[in-house]
Amino acid sequence: MENQRIYKYKLDIYYIWLVTSLLFLFVYILIRGRFFSEKFEVVFHDALIYVTLAVILYYLFLLAVNFIRARRIIFESDRIIFKNRFRERQVNFSDIIMIRYSREKKQRNEYKSHIRIVKLKLSTKKRFLRIKVSDFDNENNLLNEFKKINIQNRI
Repeated sequence: MENQRIYKYKLDIYYIWLVTSLLFLFVYILIRGRFFSEKFEVVFHDALIYVTLAVILYYLFLLAVNFIRARRIIFESDRIIFKNRFRERQVNFSDIIMIRYSREKKQRNEYKSHIRIVKLKLSTKKRFLRIKVSDFDNENNLLNEFKKINIQNRI
């Protein structure tokens, strides 16, 4: 396939939440444990430990699901391919009627894009196809790809 540009789904936020929750759980168990007896006892009958374990299991589940799905956006010379491990959807540039961009209210990081969501209006669908640009690697390059399509189609 000629000149494919692939943008993969980022899993960073799930890793960050997992590490933060595990660190909190470790520190909390160390603080709540009983140091004054002959052996260290861990208190497991605490609601905060159960809530933290529930959060850890939830983010492990989300990480596993998103890792298995392996979402990607692939740009070719005449179409966009929205692909995951189980299915693939191709959208030709000629099928795109309109591209809309929604902006963030405040710019906090100059390395991040100021556009959060790209909405594609397709000739075959009633609703917009929404793409959250910050969920994919190289969000500025991904946004430039959509701008190129916009200029190419004169939308």
